[in-house]
Amino acid sequence: MRILGVLCTLALFLFLIAPSRGYAQDENKSNQPQDDQKAKDNKAKENDKARQEDKTARPDEGKRQEQPNAGRQDERQNQPTANRPQEEKPREQQQRDQQQRDQRRDQGQRSTENDRRSGQDMGRDQNRNSGERGRRLPDDQFRAHFGREHRFHVDRQRIVNVSQPVVVYGGYSFQLVDAWPSDWSYDDDCYIDDVNGEYFLFDAFHPGIRIAVFVIG
Repeated sequence: MRILGVLCTLALFLFLIAPSRGYAQDENKSNQPQDDQKAKDNKAKENDKARQEDKTARPDEGKRQEQPNAGRQDERQNQPTANRPQEEKPREQQQRDQQQRDQRRDQGQRSTENDRRSGQDMGRDQNRNSGERGRRLPDDQFRAHFGREHRFHVDRQRIVNVSQPVVVYGGYSFQLVDAWPSDWSYDDDCYIDDVNGEYFLFDAFHPGIRIAVFVIG
């Protein structure tokens, strides 16, 4: 009987303990998903906080990433003006350079023109000197064939496109020292006269102009 009572007591004890263990296991299982979710939320918050701290510690790096050419622009701004390309020079400097080039070109042209005129004047002076050294005609022959009363027409072929233009009249040849005036016509009445010991060719229709000449033959 004593043995039977012990067995009954043990069976009753096991019957009471089994439901409490199952309840505890169910409670643990129901609480586990909540714990996992809390752990994930905490981890996400920690990651967000770490990113914010990283941005706060390096603010310039974010700006440089947004503007990849910002560094190059700063370098070009800091670059000395002498080392910049020609197109980056100020407009005023380009205009001054162009004006200087134009001035040098004009000076060169004026110098060339002056040299050319000097050469012409020198040649004219030489011709005048030759005229002064030219022989004089006898006074009686000159009065008989030359002067205002003795007019003639020049030979165009002896004046145009020749190196030494001449006029022939009265048995003598006279070389022209000066160029043929543009207002004169080759068909105008001309004459040769003596002025202060020098010979000149006159146009009867343009008395204000005269051409120095000298005897060559």
